[in-house]
Amino acid sequence: MWPVLIAVWATFLLYSALAAPVPGANEPHYLCKSLHYWQPDWCAPDFFLTSPNAHTVFYATIGALTQVLSLDQAAWAGRGIVYFLLALGWTRSLSQIFCSQWSCLWVACVYLTLASIGNFSGEWLVGGVEGKVPCYGFLLLAFAETLQQRPRRAALWAGLAISFHPVVGVWGVLAHALSRIVSIVMDSRRYRRSFTSSLLYQRQDAAAAEMGNPQASAGTGHSARQAWIAVAIFTVVSLPGLIPVFRLLTETVPAQTRYAGTYLQVYFRLAHHLDPMMFSAQSYVGYAILLILWGCSLAWGGRTLAKIRLDGIVLWAVVFAFVGILIGWGPRPAKLMPYFAERMNLLKFYPFRLADVLLPVAFSISLVSVLERTLLVAPRSPGLACLIWKPQWLLLVCFLGAALLAHSRTDQNRYSRENRHDWLDACGWIDTHLRQEALVLSPSNGWAFKWFARRAEYVSFKDCPQDAAGIVEWNRRLNFLQKWFEENYADGLYSNTELKDLRARTGATHLLTDRLGPMELTPAYKNETFQVYDLESLD
Repeated sequence: MWPVLIAVWATFLLYSALAAPVPGANEPHYLCKSLHYWQPDWCAPDFFLTSPNAHTVFYATIGALTQVLSLDQAAWAGRGIVYFLLALGWTRSLSQIFCSQWSCLWVACVYLTLASIGNFSGEWLVGGVEGKVPCYGFLLLAFAETLQQRPRRAALWAGLAISFHPVVGVWGVLAHALSRIVSIVMDSRRYRRSFTSSLLYQRQDAAAAEMGNPQASAGTGHSARQAWIAVAIFTVVSLPGLIPVFRLLTETVPAQTRYAGTYLQVYFRLAHHLDPMMFSAQSYVGYAILLILWGCSLAWGGRTLAKIRLDGIVLWAVVFAFVGILIGWGPRPAKLMPYFAERMNLLKFYPFRLADVLLPVAFSISLVSVLERTLLVAPRSPGLACLIWKPQWLLLVCFLGAALLAHSRTDQNRYSRENRHDWLDACGWIDTHLRQEALVLSPSNGWAFKWFARRAEYVSFKDCPQDAAGIVEWNRRLNFLQKWFEENYADGLYSNTELKDLRARTGATHLLTDRLGPMELTPAYKNETFQVYDLESLD
Protein backbone atom coordinates (compact mmCIF):
# COMPACT_ATOMS: atom_id res chain seq x y z
CA MET A 1 0.00 0.00 0.00
CA TRP A 2 2.96 2.39 0.39
CA PRO A 3 3.10 3.55 -3.26
CA VAL A 4 -0.65 4.19 -3.24
CA LEU A 5 -0.49 5.91 0.14
CA ILE A 6 2.31 8.24 -1.01
CA ALA A 7 0.45 9.02 -4.24
CA VAL A 8 -2.78 9.91 -2.40
CA TRP A 9 -0.83 11.97 0.14
CA ALA A 10 0.94 13.89 -2.62
CA THR A 11 -2.40 14.48 -4.34
CA PHE A 12 -3.91 15.96 -1.18
CA LEU A 13 -0.85 18.15 -0.56
CA LEU A 14 -0.75 19.43 -4.14
CA TYR A 15 -4.43 20.34 -4.10
CA SER A 16 -3.98 21.94 -0.68
CA ALA A 17 -1.08 24.07 -1.90
CA LEU A 18 -2.99 25.29 -4.96
CA ALA A 19 -6.47 25.68 -3.47
CA ALA A 20 -5.38 27.21 -0.14
CA PRO A 21 -1.96 28.91 -0.25
CA VAL A 22 -0.49 29.51 3.19
CA PRO A 23 -2.09 30.90 5.23
CA GLY A 24 -5.34 29.12 4.38
CA ALA A 25 -8.75 30.42 5.39
CA ASN A 26 -8.70 29.03 8.94
CA GLU A 27 -4.97 28.59 9.54
CA PRO A 28 -4.54 31.99 11.25
CA HIS A 29 -7.43 30.98 13.51
CA TYR A 30 -5.96 27.61 14.50
CA LEU A 31 -2.22 28.27 14.50
CA CYS A 32 -2.36 31.69 16.17
CA LYS A 33 -4.56 30.11 18.84
CA SER A 34 -1.99 27.32 19.15
CA LEU A 35 0.90 29.76 19.54
CA HIS A 36 -0.98 31.66 22.25
CA TYR A 37 -1.90 28.34 23.92
CA TRP A 38 1.79 27.54 24.37
CA GLN A 39 2.90 31.16 24.90
CA PRO A 40 0.13 33.08 26.72
CA ASP A 41 2.18 36.30 26.58
CA TRP A 42 2.07 36.25 22.75
CA CYS A 43 -0.57 38.79 21.68
CA ALA A 44 -1.77 38.74 25.28
CA PRO A 45 -4.37 41.55 24.93
CA ASP A 46 -6.07 39.86 21.96
CA PHE A 47 -9.76 39.30 22.65
CA PHE A 48 -10.13 36.14 20.54
CA LEU A 49 -6.93 34.42 21.63
CA THR A 50 -7.84 34.77 25.31
CA SER A 51 -11.32 33.29 24.79
CA PRO A 52 -12.04 29.67 25.90
CA ASN A 53 -10.48 26.95 23.74
CA ALA A 54 -12.72 24.57 21.79
CA HIS A 55 -9.97 22.49 20.11
CA THR A 56 -7.50 21.96 22.92
CA VAL A 57 -6.18 18.63 21.59
CA PHE A 58 -5.21 20.22 18.27
CA TYR A 59 -3.46 23.12 20.01
CA ALA A 60 -1.59 20.76 22.32
CA THR A 61 -0.39 18.38 19.59
CA ILE A 62 -0.11 19.71 16.05
CA GLY A 63 -0.19 23.26 17.40
CA ALA A 64 3.08 22.55 19.22
CA LEU A 65 4.84 23.00 15.87
CA THR A 66 4.51 26.74 16.42
CA GLN A 67 7.07 26.45 19.22
CA VAL A 68 9.88 25.30 16.94
CA LEU A 69 8.81 26.70 13.56
CA SER A 70 7.53 29.96 12.19
CA LEU A 71 3.80 30.21 11.47
CA ASP A 72 4.36 29.59 7.76
CA GLN A 73 6.63 26.62 8.43
CA ALA A 74 4.20 25.25 11.03
CA ALA A 75 1.39 25.46 8.46
CA TRP A 76 3.33 23.45 5.89
CA ALA A 77 4.57 20.90 8.44
CA GLY A 78 1.07 20.62 9.89
CA ARG A 79 -0.38 20.03 6.44
CA GLY A 80 2.14 17.27 5.86
CA ILE A 81 1.06 15.55 9.09
CA VAL A 82 -2.71 15.92 8.84
CA TYR A 83 -2.91 14.99 5.16
CA PHE A 84 -0.74 11.96 5.76
CA LEU A 85 -3.27 10.87 8.40
CA LEU A 86 -6.09 11.56 5.96
CA ALA A 87 -4.33 9.64 3.18
CA LEU A 88 -3.67 6.75 5.56
CA GLY A 89 -7.32 6.49 6.56
CA TRP A 90 -8.38 7.00 2.94
CA THR A 91 -6.27 4.14 1.57
CA ARG A 92 -6.86 1.78 4.51
CA SER A 93 -10.63 2.06 4.22
CA LEU A 94 -11.15 2.41 0.47
CA SER A 95 -8.72 -0.39 -0.41
CA GLN A 96 -11.23 -2.81 1.14
CA ILE A 97 -13.88 -1.65 -1.33
CA PHE A 98 -11.95 -2.02 -4.58
CA CYS A 99 -10.10 -4.81 -6.31
CA SER A 100 -7.26 -2.50 -7.35
CA GLN A 101 -5.50 -0.50 -4.66
CA TRP A 102 -4.83 2.32 -7.13
CA SER A 103 -8.56 2.98 -7.27
CA CYS A 104 -8.06 4.90 -4.00
CA LEU A 105 -6.07 7.47 -5.97
CA TRP A 106 -8.70 7.77 -8.69
CA VAL A 107 -11.41 8.31 -6.06
CA ALA A 108 -9.31 11.15 -4.63
CA CYS A 109 -9.01 12.74 -8.08
CA VAL A 110 -12.77 12.54 -8.70
CA TYR A 111 -13.63 13.85 -5.24
CA LEU A 112 -11.26 16.82 -5.45
CA THR A 113 -12.68 17.66 -8.86
CA LEU A 114 -16.16 17.80 -7.34
CA ALA A 115 -14.86 19.79 -4.35
CA SER A 116 -13.42 22.46 -6.65
CA ILE A 117 -16.85 22.98 -8.24
CA GLY A 118 -18.60 23.71 -4.96
CA ASN A 119 -20.10 22.36 -1.76
CA PHE A 120 -23.39 22.41 0.10
CA SER A 121 -22.79 24.19 3.41
CA GLY A 122 -19.25 25.47 3.05
CA GLU A 123 -17.60 22.30 4.33
CA TRP A 124 -14.30 21.20 2.80
CA LEU A 125 -11.90 18.32 3.39
CA VAL A 126 -8.64 19.34 1.68
CA GLY A 127 -7.41 22.90 2.24
CA GLY A 128 -5.38 24.22 5.15
CA VAL A 129 -4.43 22.60 8.44
CA GLU A 130 -7.10 22.48 11.14
CA GLY A 131 -8.72 20.02 13.51
CA LYS A 132 -11.28 18.48 11.18
CA VAL A 133 -8.68 17.12 8.72
CA PRO A 134 -7.11 14.58 11.12
CA CYS A 135 -10.62 13.97 12.47
CA TYR A 136 -11.79 12.69 9.08
CA GLY A 137 -8.59 10.65 8.78
CA PHE A 138 -9.23 8.98 12.14
CA LEU A 139 -12.88 8.32 11.24
CA LEU A 140 -11.76 6.53 8.08
CA LEU A 141 -9.22 4.51 10.08
CA ALA A 142 -11.96 3.55 12.55
CA PHE A 143 -14.13 2.41 9.65
CA ALA A 144 -11.27 0.32 8.25
CA GLU A 145 -10.65 -1.34 11.61
CA THR A 146 -14.37 -2.06 12.00
CA LEU A 147 -14.34 -3.87 8.67
CA GLN A 148 -11.41 -5.94 9.94
CA GLN A 149 -13.39 -6.70 13.15
CA ARG A 150 -10.89 -4.98 15.44
CA PRO A 151 -13.16 -3.12 17.85
CA ARG A 152 -10.46 -1.88 20.20
CA ARG A 153 -8.45 -0.23 17.43
CA ALA A 154 -11.64 1.18 15.92
CA ALA A 155 -12.56 2.64 19.32
CA LEU A 156 -9.12 4.23 19.61
CA TRP A 157 -9.36 5.96 16.22
CA ALA A 158 -12.96 7.03 16.82
CA GLY A 159 -12.00 8.56 20.17
CA LEU A 160 -9.12 10.46 18.56
CA ALA A 161 -11.50 11.76 15.89
CA ILE A 162 -13.74 13.27 18.53
CA SER A 163 -10.78 14.66 20.46
CA PHE A 164 -9.46 16.54 17.43
CA HIS A 165 -12.85 17.86 16.31
CA PRO A 166 -15.81 17.02 18.57
CA VAL A 167 -18.55 18.17 16.19
CA VAL A 168 -17.34 16.24 13.12
CA GLY A 169 -16.23 13.30 15.25
CA VAL A 170 -19.54 12.91 17.06
CA TRP A 171 -21.55 13.11 13.83
CA GLY A 172 -19.26 10.55 12.20
CA VAL A 173 -19.39 8.11 15.13
CA LEU A 174 -23.17 8.55 15.42
CA ALA A 175 -23.69 7.81 11.71
CA HIS A 176 -21.51 4.69 11.96
CA ALA A 177 -23.24 3.48 15.14
CA LEU A 178 -26.74 3.93 13.71
CA SER A 179 -25.81 2.17 10.47
CA ARG A 180 -24.36 -0.76 12.41
CA ILE A 181 -27.45 -0.99 14.63
CA VAL A 182 -29.73 -1.09 11.60
CA SER A 183 -27.49 -3.67 9.95
CA ILE A 184 -27.43 -5.89 13.05
CA VAL A 185 -31.21 -5.70 13.46
CA MET A 186 -31.81 -6.55 9.80
CA ASP A 187 -29.31 -9.42 9.90
CA SER A 188 -30.81 -10.85 13.08
CA ARG A 189 -34.29 -10.79 11.59
CA ARG A 190 -33.03 -12.42 8.42
CA TYR A 191 -31.22 -15.16 10.32
CA ARG A 192 -34.18 -15.67 12.65
CA ARG A 193 -36.47 -16.33 9.71
CA SER A 194 -33.92 -18.67 8.21
CA PHE A 195 -33.27 -20.59 11.41
CA THR A 196 -36.91 -20.89 12.41
CA SER A 197 -37.40 -23.42 9.64
CA SER A 198 -34.52 -25.52 10.90
CA LEU A 199 -35.73 -27.94 13.56
CA LEU A 200 -32.23 -29.31 13.91
CA TYR A 201 -30.87 -25.91 14.85
CA GLN A 202 -33.60 -25.48 17.43
CA ARG A 203 -32.83 -28.84 19.03
CA GLN A 204 -29.08 -28.14 19.08
CA ASP A 205 -29.68 -24.72 20.56
CA ALA A 206 -31.93 -26.17 23.27
CA ALA A 207 -29.43 -28.91 24.06
CA ALA A 208 -26.62 -26.39 24.32
CA ALA A 209 -28.71 -24.27 26.67
CA GLU A 210 -29.53 -27.26 28.88
CA MET A 211 -25.97 -28.52 29.06
CA GLY A 212 -24.45 -25.05 29.47
CA ASN A 213 -22.20 -25.30 26.46
CA PRO A 214 -18.88 -23.89 27.74
CA GLN A 215 -17.66 -22.84 24.29
CA ALA A 216 -20.82 -20.87 23.60
CA SER A 217 -20.67 -19.25 27.01
CA ALA A 218 -16.99 -18.43 26.57
CA GLY A 219 -17.63 -16.92 23.14
CA THR A 220 -20.46 -14.77 24.44
CA GLY A 221 -18.45 -13.65 27.42
CA HIS A 222 -15.42 -12.87 25.26
CA SER A 223 -17.50 -10.74 22.88
CA ALA A 224 -19.07 -8.83 25.75
CA ARG A 225 -15.67 -8.26 27.32
CA GLN A 226 -14.25 -6.98 24.02
CA ALA A 227 -17.19 -4.63 23.65
CA TRP A 228 -16.73 -3.17 27.13
CA ILE A 229 -13.00 -2.73 26.56
CA ALA A 230 -13.73 -0.91 23.29
CA VAL A 231 -16.26 1.36 25.01
CA ALA A 232 -13.75 2.16 27.76
CA ILE A 233 -11.01 2.99 25.23
CA PHE A 234 -13.39 5.18 23.22
CA THR A 235 -14.56 7.06 26.32
CA VAL A 236 -11.09 7.74 27.70
CA VAL A 237 -9.61 8.85 24.37
CA SER A 238 -12.53 11.09 23.41
CA LEU A 239 -12.78 12.92 26.75
CA PRO A 240 -9.95 15.42 26.06
CA GLY A 241 -11.99 16.77 23.17
CA LEU A 242 -15.42 16.51 24.78
CA ILE A 243 -14.59 18.20 28.09
CA PRO A 244 -13.79 21.66 26.61
CA VAL A 245 -16.95 21.53 24.49
CA PHE A 246 -19.03 20.46 27.50
CA ARG A 247 -17.68 23.43 29.42
CA LEU A 248 -18.66 25.77 26.60
CA LEU A 249 -22.17 24.34 26.42
CA THR A 250 -22.70 24.47 30.18
CA GLU A 251 -20.99 27.78 30.99
CA THR A 252 -22.69 29.84 33.66
CA VAL A 253 -24.18 32.81 31.82
CA PRO A 254 -27.59 34.50 31.91
CA ALA A 255 -30.23 32.88 29.72
CA GLN A 256 -30.47 36.06 27.66
CA THR A 257 -26.73 35.96 26.92
CA ARG A 258 -26.87 32.31 25.89
CA TYR A 259 -29.85 33.00 23.63
CA ALA A 260 -28.14 36.00 22.02
CA GLY A 261 -24.88 34.08 21.54
CA THR A 262 -26.64 31.19 19.79
CA TYR A 263 -28.62 33.56 17.58
CA LEU A 264 -25.49 35.47 16.52
CA GLN A 265 -23.66 32.21 15.82
CA VAL A 266 -26.41 30.59 13.76
CA TYR A 267 -27.94 33.53 11.91
CA PHE A 268 -25.07 36.00 11.66
CA ARG A 269 -21.49 34.80 11.96
CA LEU A 270 -21.95 31.21 10.69
CA ALA A 271 -25.19 31.52 8.75
CA HIS A 272 -23.43 30.33 5.58
CA HIS A 273 -22.72 27.03 7.40
CA LEU A 274 -25.78 26.64 9.62
CA ASP A 275 -28.84 28.28 8.05
CA PRO A 276 -30.14 26.10 5.18
CA MET A 277 -32.01 29.06 3.70
CA MET A 278 -28.66 30.80 3.15
CA PHE A 279 -27.35 27.98 0.93
CA SER A 280 -27.41 28.76 -2.76
CA ALA A 281 -29.86 27.20 -5.22
CA GLN A 282 -26.85 25.90 -7.14
CA SER A 283 -25.76 23.95 -4.04
CA TYR A 284 -29.18 22.36 -3.65
CA VAL A 285 -29.34 21.39 -7.32
CA GLY A 286 -25.79 20.04 -7.38
CA TYR A 287 -26.20 17.91 -4.29
CA ALA A 288 -29.64 16.70 -5.39
CA ILE A 289 -28.01 15.40 -8.58
CA LEU A 290 -25.24 13.75 -6.55
CA LEU A 291 -27.82 12.18 -4.25
CA ILE A 292 -29.84 10.78 -7.19
CA LEU A 293 -26.75 9.38 -8.90
CA TRP A 294 -25.47 7.88 -5.67
CA GLY A 295 -28.91 6.40 -4.96
CA CYS A 296 -28.95 4.81 -8.41
CA SER A 297 -25.51 3.36 -7.76
CA LEU A 298 -26.91 1.37 -4.83
CA ALA A 299 -28.57 -0.94 -7.35
CA TRP A 300 -25.42 -1.43 -9.42
CA GLY A 301 -23.43 -4.60 -9.21
CA GLY A 302 -20.08 -4.96 -7.54
CA ARG A 303 -21.15 -3.73 -4.10
CA THR A 304 -18.83 -5.35 -1.59
CA LEU A 305 -19.63 -5.68 2.10
CA ALA A 306 -17.33 -2.75 2.80
CA LYS A 307 -19.16 -0.53 0.32
CA ILE A 308 -22.54 -1.56 1.70
CA ARG A 309 -21.45 -0.51 5.18
CA LEU A 310 -20.00 2.75 3.90
CA ASP A 311 -23.22 3.47 2.04
CA GLY A 312 -25.08 2.97 5.32
CA ILE A 313 -22.94 5.63 6.99
CA VAL A 314 -23.45 8.02 4.08
CA LEU A 315 -27.19 7.41 4.21
CA TRP A 316 -27.33 8.49 7.84
CA ALA A 317 -25.23 11.57 7.04
CA VAL A 318 -27.81 12.47 4.39
CA VAL A 319 -30.60 11.90 6.91
CA PHE A 320 -28.89 14.28 9.35
CA ALA A 321 -28.65 16.93 6.63
CA PHE A 322 -32.27 16.44 5.55
CA VAL A 323 -33.47 16.80 9.14
CA GLY A 324 -31.33 19.92 9.44
CA ILE A 325 -33.05 21.40 6.38
CA LEU A 326 -36.46 20.68 7.91
CA ILE A 327 -35.39 22.26 11.19
CA GLY A 328 -33.99 25.41 9.59
CA TRP A 329 -36.56 25.96 6.85
CA GLY A 330 -39.21 28.55 7.61
CA PRO A 331 -40.28 32.17 7.34
CA ARG A 332 -37.87 35.06 7.69
CA PRO A 333 -36.95 36.73 9.94
CA ALA A 334 -36.14 33.40 11.58
CA LYS A 335 -37.73 34.29 14.91
CA LEU A 336 -41.14 33.91 13.22
CA MET A 337 -40.62 30.14 12.97
CA PRO A 338 -42.55 27.97 15.45
CA TYR A 339 -40.27 26.67 18.24
CA PHE A 340 -37.60 29.06 17.02
CA ALA A 341 -35.33 28.78 20.09
CA GLU A 342 -35.28 24.97 20.01
CA ARG A 343 -34.61 24.86 16.27
CA MET A 344 -31.85 27.45 16.57
CA ASN A 345 -30.13 25.44 19.31
CA LEU A 346 -30.19 22.31 17.12
CA LEU A 347 -28.79 24.08 14.07
CA LYS A 348 -25.66 25.26 15.89
CA PHE A 349 -24.34 21.67 15.88
CA TYR A 350 -23.64 21.70 12.10
CA PRO A 351 -26.04 18.95 10.93
CA PHE A 352 -24.96 19.42 7.28
CA ARG A 353 -21.21 19.13 7.39
CA LEU A 354 -20.91 15.32 7.37
CA ALA A 355 -23.10 14.87 4.28
CA ASP A 356 -21.33 17.80 2.65
CA VAL A 357 -18.15 15.70 2.52
CA LEU A 358 -19.38 12.11 2.45
CA LEU A 359 -21.93 12.40 -0.36
CA PRO A 360 -19.34 13.50 -2.98
CA VAL A 361 -16.96 10.85 -1.63
CA ALA A 362 -19.66 8.16 -1.96
CA PHE A 363 -20.47 9.25 -5.51
CA SER A 364 -16.76 9.23 -6.41
CA ILE A 365 -16.45 5.68 -5.04
CA SER A 366 -19.46 4.53 -7.07
CA LEU A 367 -18.10 6.11 -10.25
CA VAL A 368 -14.65 4.57 -9.84
CA SER A 369 -16.29 1.21 -9.02
CA VAL A 370 -17.93 1.25 -12.43
CA LEU A 371 -14.71 2.34 -14.13
CA GLU A 372 -12.78 -0.35 -12.30
CA ARG A 373 -14.99 -3.07 -13.78
CA THR A 374 -14.94 -1.58 -17.29
CA LEU A 375 -12.37 0.90 -18.56
CA LEU A 376 -9.70 0.70 -15.85
CA VAL A 377 -9.25 -3.05 -16.41
CA ALA A 378 -9.68 -3.08 -20.19
CA PRO A 379 -7.40 -5.52 -21.97
CA ARG A 380 -4.08 -3.98 -22.88
CA SER A 381 -3.18 -3.70 -26.51
CA PRO A 382 0.10 -2.47 -27.93
CA GLY A 383 0.35 0.96 -29.44
CA LEU A 384 0.73 4.60 -28.48
CA ALA A 385 -2.98 5.33 -28.89
CA CYS A 386 -3.93 2.83 -26.21
CA LEU A 387 -1.42 4.38 -23.82
CA ILE A 388 -2.66 7.92 -24.46
CA TRP A 389 -6.38 7.22 -24.16
CA LYS A 390 -6.19 5.43 -20.83
CA PRO A 391 -8.94 6.73 -18.48
CA GLN A 392 -6.35 7.29 -15.74
CA TRP A 393 -4.93 10.19 -17.73
CA LEU A 394 -8.37 11.76 -18.00
CA LEU A 395 -8.84 11.53 -14.22
CA LEU A 396 -5.47 13.16 -13.62
CA VAL A 397 -6.24 15.96 -16.07
CA CYS A 398 -9.59 16.58 -14.35
CA PHE A 399 -7.82 16.75 -11.00
CA LEU A 400 -5.19 19.23 -12.21
CA GLY A 401 -7.87 21.37 -13.84
CA ALA A 402 -9.87 21.32 -10.61
CA ALA A 403 -6.83 22.33 -8.55
CA LEU A 404 -6.11 25.26 -10.88
CA LEU A 405 -9.78 26.28 -10.75
CA ALA A 406 -9.68 26.26 -6.96
CA HIS A 407 -6.44 28.27 -7.06
CA SER A 408 -8.08 30.95 -9.20
CA ARG A 409 -10.58 31.58 -6.39
CA THR A 410 -8.05 32.08 -3.59
CA ASP A 411 -8.21 35.88 -3.82
CA GLN A 412 -11.88 35.93 -2.83
CA ASN A 413 -11.00 35.91 0.88
CA ARG A 414 -7.86 38.05 0.63
CA TYR A 415 -6.82 41.49 -0.47
CA SER A 416 -6.57 42.05 -4.18
CA ARG A 417 -3.17 41.66 -5.74
CA GLU A 418 -2.77 45.45 -5.91
CA ASN A 419 -3.35 45.97 -2.18
CA ARG A 420 -1.71 42.80 -0.90
CA HIS A 421 1.81 44.19 -1.07
CA ASP A 422 0.79 47.28 0.91
CA TRP A 423 -1.04 45.14 3.48
CA LEU A 424 2.00 42.93 4.07
CA ASP A 425 4.21 46.02 4.18
CA ALA A 426 2.06 47.68 6.85
CA CYS A 427 1.87 44.48 8.91
CA GLY A 428 5.63 44.08 8.63
CA TRP A 429 6.20 47.60 9.91
CA ILE A 430 3.91 46.92 12.87
CA ASP A 431 5.77 43.70 13.62
CA THR A 432 9.14 45.48 13.77
CA HIS A 433 8.15 48.80 15.40
CA LEU A 434 5.31 48.18 17.89
CA ARG A 435 5.90 46.81 21.37
CA GLN A 436 4.67 43.28 22.05
CA GLU A 437 1.84 44.49 24.34
CA ALA A 438 0.31 46.72 21.64
CA LEU A 439 -3.41 46.43 20.85
CA VAL A 440 -4.36 47.40 17.30
CA LEU A 441 -7.66 48.46 15.77
CA SER A 442 -7.37 46.73 12.40
CA PRO A 443 -9.63 47.10 9.31
CA SER A 444 -12.83 45.08 9.37
CA ASN A 445 -11.76 43.39 6.14
CA GLY A 446 -8.24 42.68 7.39
CA TRP A 447 -6.68 39.41 6.32
CA ALA A 448 -4.70 37.33 8.85
CA PHE A 449 -3.53 40.41 10.79
CA LYS A 450 -2.13 38.46 13.76
CA TRP A 451 -0.34 36.09 11.38
CA PHE A 452 1.62 38.86 9.64
CA ALA A 453 1.77 41.65 12.23
CA ARG A 454 2.10 39.39 15.28
CA ARG A 455 0.18 41.87 17.42
CA ALA A 456 -3.16 41.68 19.24
CA GLU A 457 -6.41 42.90 17.66
CA TYR A 458 -9.24 44.65 19.46
CA VAL A 459 -11.76 42.63 17.43
CA SER A 460 -11.80 40.70 14.14
CA PHE A 461 -14.86 39.58 12.23
CA LYS A 462 -13.14 36.36 11.18
CA ASP A 463 -12.00 35.42 14.69
CA CYS A 464 -15.20 34.87 16.63
CA PRO A 465 -15.06 33.19 20.08
CA GLN A 466 -16.91 29.94 20.74
CA ASP A 467 -18.52 30.75 24.11
CA ALA A 468 -21.85 32.58 24.36
CA ALA A 469 -20.51 35.48 26.44
CA GLY A 470 -17.57 35.87 24.06
CA ILE A 471 -19.84 35.90 21.00
CA VAL A 472 -22.03 38.61 22.53
CA GLU A 473 -18.97 40.72 23.43
CA TRP A 474 -17.53 40.16 19.94
CA ASN A 475 -20.76 41.49 18.42
CA ARG A 476 -20.81 44.46 20.83
CA ARG A 477 -17.29 45.46 19.81
CA LEU A 478 -18.11 45.28 16.11
CA ASN A 479 -21.28 47.35 16.57
CA PHE A 480 -19.50 49.86 18.78
CA LEU A 481 -16.77 50.52 16.23
CA GLN A 482 -19.20 50.87 13.36
CA LYS A 483 -21.37 53.28 15.32
CA TRP A 484 -18.39 55.28 16.60
CA PHE A 485 -16.87 55.73 13.15
CA GLU A 486 -20.20 56.80 11.69
CA GLU A 487 -21.13 59.24 14.45
CA ASN A 488 -17.76 60.95 14.64
CA TYR A 489 -17.50 61.47 10.91
CA ALA A 490 -20.33 64.03 10.91
CA ASP A 491 -17.85 66.92 10.51
CA GLY A 492 -15.72 65.06 7.95
CA LEU A 493 -12.68 64.74 10.23
CA TYR A 494 -11.62 62.50 13.12
CA SER A 495 -10.11 64.94 15.57
CA ASN A 496 -7.47 64.13 18.17
CA THR A 497 -10.09 64.55 20.89
CA GLU A 498 -12.31 61.97 19.23
CA LEU A 499 -9.41 59.57 18.73
CA LYS A 500 -8.45 60.01 22.38
CA ASP A 501 -12.01 59.02 23.30
CA LEU A 502 -11.71 55.96 21.05
CA ARG A 503 -8.51 54.94 22.79
CA ALA A 504 -10.09 55.38 26.24
CA ARG A 505 -13.11 53.25 25.33
CA THR A 506 -11.19 50.43 23.62
CA GLY A 507 -7.76 50.43 25.22
CA ALA A 508 -6.24 50.32 21.71
CA THR A 509 -2.70 51.62 21.31
CA HIS A 510 -2.67 51.91 17.50
CA LEU A 511 -5.07 52.28 14.60
CA LEU A 512 -4.49 50.64 11.20
CA THR A 513 -6.75 51.93 8.43
CA ASP A 514 -7.12 51.94 4.68
CA ARG A 515 -10.20 54.01 3.76
CA LEU A 516 -10.96 55.49 7.19
CA GLY A 517 -10.16 59.18 7.52
CA PRO A 518 -9.10 61.93 7.28
CA MET A 519 -7.44 62.13 10.69
CA GLU A 520 -6.12 65.14 12.53
CA LEU A 521 -3.39 62.90 13.91
CA THR A 522 -0.32 62.46 11.72
CA PRO A 523 0.28 58.78 10.83
CA ALA A 524 3.30 57.06 12.32
CA TYR A 525 3.65 55.11 9.08
CA LYS A 526 1.88 55.01 5.74
CA ASN A 527 2.14 53.55 2.28
CA GLU A 528 -0.07 53.96 -0.76
CA THR A 529 -3.00 52.08 0.84
CA PHE A 530 -2.64 51.87 4.63
CA GLN A 531 -1.87 54.22 7.49
CA VAL A 532 -0.78 53.41 11.06
CA TYR A 533 -1.71 55.89 13.79
CA ASP A 534 -0.11 55.93 17.24
CA LEU A 535 -3.00 56.54 19.65
CA GLU A 536 -0.65 56.42 22.62
CA SER A 537 0.86 59.71 21.46
CA LEU A 538 -2.44 61.38 22.41
CA ASP A 539 -1.88 60.51 26.08
